[in-house]
Amino acid sequence: MLRSHSDQKAAPETPERIHVRRKRFQLGCVRKTKHGRIWVWIGKHYENGRGRSKVLGHCAQMTEGSARARLQELLNPINETAGFGQTLPTDFKEYVTNVFLPQRRKKWKDSSDKTTTERFKAHLIPAFDGRQLRELTRDRLQRFLDGKTKDGLSKSVVSHLRWDLNAVFKMAANDGLIQGNPAGSLVTPKEARTLEKRNMTREEIHLALSVLDLRERIVFLLAVLVGLRPGEIFALRWGRVGPDMVNVMERVYRRLPSHPKSERGKRLAAVPPDLASELAEWRDVAIDLSPESLVFPSERGTFMSRDNFLRRNIHDKLEKIGLGWVNFQVLRRTQASLGHKEGVDPKVAADQRGHAIGVAIDTYTTTDLESRHQAVVPPQLEMERARLR
Repeated sequence: MLRSHSDQKAAPETPERIHVRRKRFQLGCVRKTKHGRIWVWIGKHYENGRGRSKVLGHCAQMTEGSARARLQELLNPINETAGFGQTLPTDFKEYVTNVFLPQRRKKWKDSSDKTTTERFKAHLIPAFDGRQLRELTRDRLQRFLDGKTKDGLSKSVVSHLRWDLNAVFKMAANDGLIQGNPAGSLVTPKEARTLEKRNMTREEIHLALSVLDLRERIVFLLAVLVGLRPGEIFALRWGRVGPDMVNVMERVYRRLPSHPKSERGKRLAAVPPDLASELAEWRDVAIDLSPESLVFPSERGTFMSRDNFLRRNIHDKLEKIGLGWVNFQVLRRTQASLGHKEGVDPKVAADQRGHAIGVAIDTYTTTDLESRHQAVVPPQLEMERARLR
């Protein structure tokens, strides 16, 4: 007797997983071939769907049986999982934690890994925990971004969340877990709060320098004149400081050393004469001048925290003169904008700061009203109009 649907017990819910084609057990093949004047045994097999080959040994020193035995040793790790179906999680949290983030970490720098992981933990995973990937439609994801905008998150943060979602669902679509990418057409709401990008004027720079001590003044100038990132400043070592330049080969992020932010980051950055003289003055009072010692060490001789330094040594002093809004981003942006106004070649400016020309112009450089007046009425045309009057 057949039972109605209401009489049937619902099967317990378990996390759904997508089964992928099973791996086959491989024997591989052994071939004899000639490399130059030497005959060698070549072993061939498949790994991750691609054909591989490896030299197993010289024919004069190894029999064919020994070559096959050697090939089997190489295939043992691959054959251990042969015959078992591979599965991929379809739950958002499980997929992000076990598939997406481990794969992306193979490319990310430590700083990118930490900031992106923190965004996922703070915003995305709590919002979509327990949800299947196929349940997250474009409308649901867009409502999530709209809600974050209403919560007061800046346009930059909301845009980064949109990029994160796009990357996750693009990978999930490539893995065959969903059809299409629902996050591909998401938009950052126009209501998202845009933070004002402020620059310092020359007068404000001189005012700030008048209240800073020697060490703070050098750090300030390395950012606003030389264009170094704070992580590059606090990773400087005396062996990389010259009479008119600094060799940027390292940076520190959250007190951990790493390579510069980009390949362009490894560079020689020019230092103006006034700053070079202040560096020489700081060298005279430094305790440790060995090549590998830090130029700006903490009290324990370790890397200094940029946030602590800014808050404890600079911010309070600038707050008293009305410049409490100044931070390292403002200093770096000021360096780019003042250089642009003085007509510094964009390529030279980008090489000095260690990034691409597009970033130098679009992200860091802002123009003032005086420069825009010149764009509206070129000086030559204004002079010609005055002569005609």
